[in-house]
Amino acid sequence: MIIKTESIKNKVVKRFVEHVVYLLIVFILIPLFFYFELCIVLPAVCDVWSPSYFFHLVCATFLLHNIVGNLVYGMFTNTTIKGRFLDSHGYNNWTLCAACECRRPPRAWHCNICNICILKRDHHCTFFACCVGYYNHRYFIMFTFYIFVSMLYAFYFNVQFLAQFLTWNHGLALVKFVFPLASFVIDFGKDSLYVFLVVINVIVAGFTGFLFIFHFNNILKGRIVPEMKHPKDNQYDKGWKENLVEVFGTKWYFTWISPFVQSLLPGNGIEWVNGEKFE
Repeated sequence: MIIKTESIKNKVVKRFVEHVVYLLIVFILIPLFFYFELCIVLPAVCDVWSPSYFFHLVCATFLLHNIVGNLVYGMFTNTTIKGRFLDSHGYNNWTLCAACECRRPPRAWHCNICNICILKRDHHCTFFACCVGYYNHRYFIMFTFYIFVSMLYAFYFNVQFLAQFLTWNHGLALVKFVFPLASFVIDFGKDSLYVFLVVINVIVAGFTGFLFIFHFNNILKGRIVPEMKHPKDNQYDKGWKENLVEVFGTKWYFTWISPFVQSLLPGNGIEWVNGEKFE
């Protein structure tokens, strides 16, 4: 009973922390970073109110729209078994979930943090504060993609920005990049703050770039993370195009424009038919 109680407490604490992280990302980190790029960096490398300035403002707005939009959609899109009619009669490969006390369809897994079974559960995402499954897989991929693109885009201008005032200073500039937090103690000032933000820029770019490539590769192969344990037994791979449709919907080629683009998924995350590959 004590173990069970502790387990419940841990789940509640973790869910609370994840929601705090989510709110920090939406209301603090993303606005702060875009403020730094648009109000400090961009005016320093482009003539204000010039055509190039307006062009980059439009690009930044487009990126911000997709980052925040996919983040919000990813969290609030229900991809659980809750409220869905699960009729296992006549279907094979259904399993019993002891926690939910019901039968679940293939590729559905129970999440101990969400405390419910998720349709085509890929993984639990701290950024979304929920699981990535059948109905919100698209938003997770687009979120990581646009974060990665934004970081690369910002890095290009950040290098030009730092080059305007950052000097070698007997190796102190290198120390600021390698030990950004220590530089606040050694030489606290705007220069150290800007270097710290650029270092964060590089770290986030590398992390989200890895996430996007890793998960997008899985999508092209028609598999989810739990199915990577048995790569040779991939019965849901229908070829790259059909695999993309399975995640991004029938209008998969338009979903990059905006999370508001309606693109119906071909199935319901419950019934899975093993089909032939279509290249």
